[in-house]
Amino acid sequence: MLRLARPMLAGLLLAAAATPAGAETLTEALVSAYGTNPQLASARSALRVTDEDLALALSGLRPQIEASGGIGRDSTEYSRQDNRWGNQTTGQLQLIQPVLPLAALTALGSADARVEQGQAQLAATEQQVLLTTVQAYVDVLRDQQILAVTQEIVDSLARELASNQRRLDEGDLTRTDIALTRARLTQVQADQVAAEAALRRALAAYQEVVGHPAMDLSPPDLPPGLPDTLEAATDTAMAGNPSLTGARKAEDVARAEIAQADAGLYPSLNVVGSSSYSENSALVSDIEEEYSLQLQLRVPLYEGGATQARIRKAKEQWSQRRSDVLSTERAVVRQVSDTFVGLRSARAVIGYALEGVDAAALALDGVRKEALQGFRTTTDVLQSEQNLLDARRRLISAQRDELMAGWQLLAAMGAFAADKLALPTTPYDPRRHADEVRDAWFSTAPVPGDPVPAPTPTLTRQPDSATPAPVTPPPPPPPERIDVWTGVLGIHAADIEPPTMVDNRR
Repeated sequence: MLRLARPMLAGLLLAAAATPAGAETLTEALVSAYGTNPQLASARSALRVTDEDLALALSGLRPQIEASGGIGRDSTEYSRQDNRWGNQTTGQLQLIQPVLPLAALTALGSADARVEQGQAQLAATEQQVLLTTVQAYVDVLRDQQILAVTQEIVDSLARELASNQRRLDEGDLTRTDIALTRARLTQVQADQVAAEAALRRALAAYQEVVGHPAMDLSPPDLPPGLPDTLEAATDTAMAGNPSLTGARKAEDVARAEIAQADAGLYPSLNVVGSSSYSENSALVSDIEEEYSLQLQLRVPLYEGGATQARIRKAKEQWSQRRSDVLSTERAVVRQVSDTFVGLRSARAVIGYALEGVDAAALALDGVRKEALQGFRTTTDVLQSEQNLLDARRRLISAQRDELMAGWQLLAAMGAFAADKLALPTTPYDPRRHADEVRDAWFSTAPVPGDPVPAPTPTLTRQPDSATPAPVTPPPPPPPERIDVWTGVLGIHAADIEPPTMVDNRR
């Protein structure tokens, strides 16, 4: 029964990716991941949070208006009169307009730098999500093909075992040949179980990143625009790799934070206009109004060394970010070199693997014919079949590695983006939200900008409302048929089958 179940399970796994309504190309998978992946949606929301730092910095350049007031009852005591109670009402309105907002200007520069850094980080996240989609796509294709190849060898060995059994009955082979064939069949069946598990994992990874189960996938091509030389790839990566761009933007942020820390030593000049109103019914002159317009200058002299410490800290952070840029540059150069070499080596392996598959197929055909004539042993036939299986697996893996290396090289160069690939979708524009935030003076609702797609869940469990009604349990058996097995285990003694002896000698 287990031997029959394994081919059926393999067929179900292969059909799991082909049963949906239509085929799905790599481009469609990339579009789905670009629009529904929750990791990407979270990164876009994080950038929108960073954009709000612009509004916080701009608030230091805008006027501040504050109103206050109070109402109460008090008592006034006179030297020759009784206490007089009266109602007291006060109100104040104050307007502050910065004239020399040096600290606010440096804070705005730091906010701009952080927004640009966040945009570079978003580009890196988008590229990583798209690259993960490609990896999941080609992994599903590879594992489907390996499972199909393994299934073919299992079927071939099963037919060969049946043929050898007939030849054993005719006296052409020995039981040793049967045992050798059976041992090789069980080994390949174990490989089939491993291939089925690998395909399950690949299908789960695909659904995680794309947002829906894999459909009938078709082998993709290498990405367009790959460079011919390592030098060209490296030059492109130095200018466009998002991780390197993010490191450089982080250095800009650190430099801007030095200026922001220095602003703690700068004077500030504000125009302050105020008006106040006071009314007390207990006094003869019960209404008092006051208006003032002042030019206030604040000059920090010494704050216990806190400002100086912040300046030194900012300078040390800038030195750290400069080292991070150099480290990232080296990592990008190595990444480009590794992917470029991997692409070239995968192409070479594919050439040798194609020749190996042809040679192994010819060898297997010849060995089988010679075995029928008595010039080859069963071991030779089994070894030739294993050589063909290994050669086909090697070819499938090399083809997957070539595709993956090509897309990894494109990502290392910084060219793996929705707009650069001309994906049939609307690219997310992170600058639009930042521009809208600059003009948001009074709104408390999130500003529009480009919408962040709502990620779709991948749960396949039906909601509780769709759960069918429970089946009514069958009535209990008549009292006369109840025995010890029914009372303890809920079954009838007549339903208990004796254990079947399994012959393990096979």
